[in-house]
Amino acid sequence: MELMMDIFSRLSLKSIAICRCVSKQWGYVLGHPDFRDLRLARSQARPCLLFACFRGNKLFFLSSPQPQSQSPDDEMFAADHHMSFSFTRPVKDISTSVSGFVCVSFRGYQSGRQFMADESVVCNPSTGQSFTIPRMKTMKRTGGIRFFGYDLVEKHHKVLAMIRPPGHGGRTVDHQVLTLLGGRTEKATWRMAECGIPCASSRDRQSLCINGVFYYIELVSDWGLDSMIICFDVTSEKFSSVKFARDLYPVRRNYPGRLLDFNGKLALVPSDSLRVTSKCIVMWVLQDSEWSKLVYILPPMWKAVVGPKECLEIVGVTGPNEFVMSPIYSSDPFHVYYCDFEKGTVKRVVIQGMGAFGSGRRYYVRTCLNHVEDLKRMEL
Repeated sequence: MELMMDIFSRLSLKSIAICRCVSKQWGYVLGHPDFRDLRLARSQARPCLLFACFRGNKLFFLSSPQPQSQSPDDEMFAADHHMSFSFTRPVKDISTSVSGFVCVSFRGYQSGRQFMADESVVCNPSTGQSFTIPRMKTMKRTGGIRFFGYDLVEKHHKVLAMIRPPGHGGRTVDHQVLTLLGGRTEKATWRMAECGIPCASSRDRQSLCINGVFYYIELVSDWGLDSMIICFDVTSEKFSSVKFARDLYPVRRNYPGRLLDFNGKLALVPSDSLRVTSKCIVMWVLQDSEWSKLVYILPPMWKAVVGPKECLEIVGVTGPNEFVMSPIYSSDPFHVYYCDFEKGTVKRVVIQGMGAFGSGRRYYVRTCLNHVEDLKRMEL
């Protein structure tokens, strides 16, 4: 059985799905928790780039190998199509890939006398599984906000949710946590989490989970307090907060900045939009509750490699000083850029096939680094 698992773990996802149908014995082996763990370990050793392309109520996932070589030369990969989804309402936001799963959010709306509450769906691009996150236990109907993360100790995904009711000055209430179970039979239920921090709402609800801790920006100037970053320990389910560095003000309420994982540390980029005319990247890194300012000057070859009409966003950091930039909209071919500030190089990675599933239309693209293939089936 161990030999079979080792062989199967080296196959593609499509081949694994076919092999599950060969016999009961193969289906048992490929559904065994030990096989899922082995496959996940292999995927973690060679993570990939995940592209979530969405427009209106359409969403599809593609992936490509993540460049491993240190060569500055351009590389080319073919995008592998995973799954396509069609929802009943437009997609509002997509989380980053969290241990192989992605959370998709939809905005609530009023249709005559019928009210459609905010809703979120968890998708596994590797298996095609998707399910709707159950509604919170609350009497309030509007302003639902959800964050998606992973508990490194218990090995479970969790959802942190809260309500932003009208008439409260934007302050969030009813903070609750839901554990998404993998392979268990007990029913998952919402439970309260004591916040104790006067959190107000902002238009940008991006979040980041680093080493089992949620981070998200809260703009609370309406309460007479400085803006802050809220920290939520996924394991202990406890809240804390960190003030912005003084030099970061004034923070724009419509776009406070982008949170990044800087080699295991929280980082904030005040503006992540880059063009060929950009000259530098400014980043604030949080370490031991103190902010450090880093300024990276784009190398001279930046203008020679990046297209004149490219509008890029910083999607992550690999290695000590290598930034990854990706376009906001789909195109064919699609370019991802790796800028190494220590070596002064800019490498362009060509992703072919990104436009094949868009029927000629441009889609918004959320690019995720270090995506892994998790074959676990999530249960509620």
